[in-house]
Amino acid sequence: MKLSRIEFSKSLFVLATIAIILANGTRADSFVEHFDDAGYKDRWFISNFDLKSGNFLTAWRRDMVSVVLPPNKRRGKGALTLELGPNEPEEGKSYLGAEVQRDGNFHYGRYEVYMKAGRGDGIVSSFFTYTGPYFDNPHDEIDIEFLGLDTRRVWINTFADGKKMPGEWIDLPFDAADEPHLYRFDWREDSIKWYVDGEEIYAITSDTHAIPSTPSKIFMNIWAGNPGQVNWLGTVQEGTTSKAEYFCVSYRVFVDLGLNCSDYIASGL
Repeated sequence: MKLSRIEFSKSLFVLATIAIILANGTRADSFVEHFDDAGYKDRWFISNFDLKSGNFLTAWRRDMVSVVLPPNKRRGKGALTLELGPNEPEEGKSYLGAEVQRDGNFHYGRYEVYMKAGRGDGIVSSFFTYTGPYFDNPHDEIDIEFLGLDTRRVWINTFADGKKMPGEWIDLPFDAADEPHLYRFDWREDSIKWYVDGEEIYAITSDTHAIPSTPSKIFMNIWAGNPGQVNWLGTVQEGTTSKAEYFCVSYRVFVDLGLNCSDYIASGL
């Protein structure tokens, strides 16, 4: 069978992408997670420790993570809930927060999350990729973060080998803490593009920015910052509680034509 020029070009692109994936040693498994069954704990690591960094007033606890399973096992209606609340005064950190990370490492591809942000001064809720010295890697990171003091904006940022982008504020046409919305970034070797509800909101390229290159973990968390971050986060109020809800997370290698969170949302599932 003779391939057309377009088909041949597509074949070369697929082979080149597979070669990049193999060369970087990442599992790069595409997935869609709806949090609609109790087995999510087999796929996500739940943090349970006190953070040494002074940038956080927060300790991670497993019991601050829960899933509300859908009625009648209806797909796509589960909700991973990450909560934040005050800690006992004698236990060190002032607040207890929540963090989960997906098993495995992920590289270039399309990342989506359908989520509702947490509200409250001094509070951050997030969806991001990260790797760093703890994983014997350089600090590479791609961020989508919501600051609870103003959830009508989203903060986007990257780190490449420890070098910050720096970050950018993007205004939203809605309050991200009122209802869930779809957030996405496409991570390529030479660029990153961020989207909200399918609309591109920001992009960087390797011509002007260092692009992260190390296969990374997928994280979501909610936490309270310290007084030194007041100009960015605001001041967390004593006794503050907050929560962020995650209804769908997906990762898709560009050559994989499978479904993303956006496909399920568009179909009403």
